[in-house]
Amino acid sequence: HCNYVIGPIPFTRDGKNLFTPLSNLSVSIEIFMQYMQSPYLCLSVLKPDIIEELNRRHLKFIDLLEMDEIATLNAIPTAEGAIQYAMQNSEITINNSKCVVLGFGRCGKVLAHRLKGLGANVFVEARSTKDLAFIEAYEYTPVPLKELKKQLWKFDFIFNTIPVQILDSTHIDACNENAVYIELASPPGGIDLNYVKNHNLTYLPAPSLPGKVAPKTAAKILYHGLKIIMQKQGEKL
Repeated sequence: HCNYVIGPIPFTRDGKNLFTPLSNLSVSIEIFMQYMQSPYLCLSVLKPDIIEELNRRHLKFIDLLEMDEIATLNAIPTAEGAIQYAMQNSEITINNSKCVVLGFGRCGKVLAHRLKGLGANVFVEARSTKDLAFIEAYEYTPVPLKELKKQLWKFDFIFNTIPVQILDSTHIDACNENAVYIELASPPGGIDLNYVKNHNLTYLPAPSLPGKVAPKTAAKILYHGLKIIMQKQGEKL
């Protein structure tokens, strides 16, 4: 018996079985839930139907990657990993390049800051006027979503953090043919995958970067989050 059960990140890829990349065995979500009667479940990247089923079974759970204390710190290795991918897949430096960050959430904020520190010309796309004002205040160049297509031609690197498709075929056609697109968002991502395959744009999927580029740091961040969860429950790790 244990008080806490920590699931894989993400919890599932196919919606039916737990994500178990290091094992040949499949563990169905249904069987997993049957055995989870009293523990506090620490899961990640939960889809609405799974959340509904957890609630129906009255299971206590939290989505680790939705915790501000984890998600904000995770943005650091994500940003550094994204820049690493960009440097490895381009013939130019980040310095003096033109980079656009799509989205100004936790990851977008940290990534824009890191890019500017490396000497990039940083553009940030956002929808809300509030975010656009903050983008300008941080001395990045704001790009309203409705103006994005007209500006895509000039970007060397495109970093997407928005889990909704905003780049369709017309956007892809407008991109610099030597541009590198790095997908940081969870599926379905921000670009038309079927169309981009037949285009010169370099497409780089970059999911779950913290565990790939900085596993020890990623583990420390999760440990930090678990301590917070247990402290709220009146326990110690």
